[in-house]
Amino acid sequence: MTSADALHRILERAELDGWAGSDPYDALLSPLGRAVTHLGGLPRFVLSQLVLRVPAARTFTKPPVTVNTKGLALFLGAVSRGRHRLGPTRPHALARELIGEIESRAVPAGGGLGWGYPFPWQSRSFWAPAGTPNAVVTVTVGWHALHAAEAFDNANARALGLGAARFLAAGLRLTKVAPDSVAVSYTPADETQVVNVSALAGRLLLRAARVGGDPELAMLGAKLIRFVLQAQRPDGTWPYAMEKGGSWMDSFHTGYVLESLVHAREMGYPVPDGALSRGIEAYGRFFGSNGEARLTLPESAPLDAHSAAQGVVTYGAIAQSEAASDSRRHAARAAAFRISDWALRALWIQGESHFAYRITAGWRDEREFLRWVQAWMALAMATVESLRTVEETSDSIPAGVA
Repeated sequence: MTSADALHRILERAELDGWAGSDPYDALLSPLGRAVTHLGGLPRFVLSQLVLRVPAARTFTKPPVTVNTKGLALFLGAVSRGRHRLGPTRPHALARELIGEIESRAVPAGGGLGWGYPFPWQSRSFWAPAGTPNAVVTVTVGWHALHAAEAFDNANARALGLGAARFLAAGLRLTKVAPDSVAVSYTPADETQVVNVSALAGRLLLRAARVGGDPELAMLGAKLIRFVLQAQRPDGTWPYAMEKGGSWMDSFHTGYVLESLVHAREMGYPVPDGALSRGIEAYGRFFGSNGEARLTLPESAPLDAHSAAQGVVTYGAIAQSEAASDSRRHAARAAAFRISDWALRALWIQGESHFAYRITAGWRDEREFLRWVQAWMALAMATVESLRTVEETSDSIPAGVA
């Protein structure tokens, strides 16, 4: 099994299923979940966590499959990055289909366009009914829509990307953290200061400012990136959030932050080299010598598909960054391939065309989560193929031409 084969198979199966699938956090859509919803935050949170962590609980509650806009955006990103491996016409057709699906789910809000999850969910801090526009889904749509706009010269994708940026700028709450920095909320109703959310939003605003020629978006993006840099700990890590109870960290959220800073630097924001170096060194501790992707830092932590996918994406961003040194780019490329190879060996389920969720204490949890695992893995496999495409293109240029 190769990364190109996995990309093809995931996309084929997802399209055949109408882009619908299960999600780790969809418990409250089940009949039991609907009954629990009216009982308040604690029962909602407990049931959601139970169905997330215990496979038998999911079997018992039977949440229905849904089409998740964040999954659609990740698949769009996979098609954009992997288009050179998908044939001459298929990438354009898939991109048009996915852009149409995303556009049909847009919620006008804050002078822009927002997107939410198709299920209600209860976090530690707040409650979000189904469809509530939030920063994470919207920023994922915006980022991959702008890339698709460039890859396929698609005006609709460009409009979606800029609409997402406007929602992030005006449809959410901003908390002043320091004289020159702010944090953005998760939804319009909360005031959380989640570090990776501000990192992802800042990155999109910087890109949208370049695409749309809006200096105000660039100014806000810079303030968000400054907050992220100020939140970095001396050991190079970042807390999940600044609120009480948010000091924990894990692999993929760290990857979101690091990837965002790499792209911000590439777009001209002066991310200090020391901050990146400390972040890259800290991030590397989540991965084993053979590419094993751990969810958290202890060696006994679960080996995690989402963490592996983000590892490939984050190291891929470093490997392709013109703002990184040659040695850093080569090391990142090797890391991306190492993690991808491990995921294909350890997590790919032969005959079922999907990746497993996790490996815990030697036991492989083979539940299929479309948005949380398959869409992310499609993006990761496409990232690997884009690295190979760049390498092949460079090798084909005669000496003296470049």
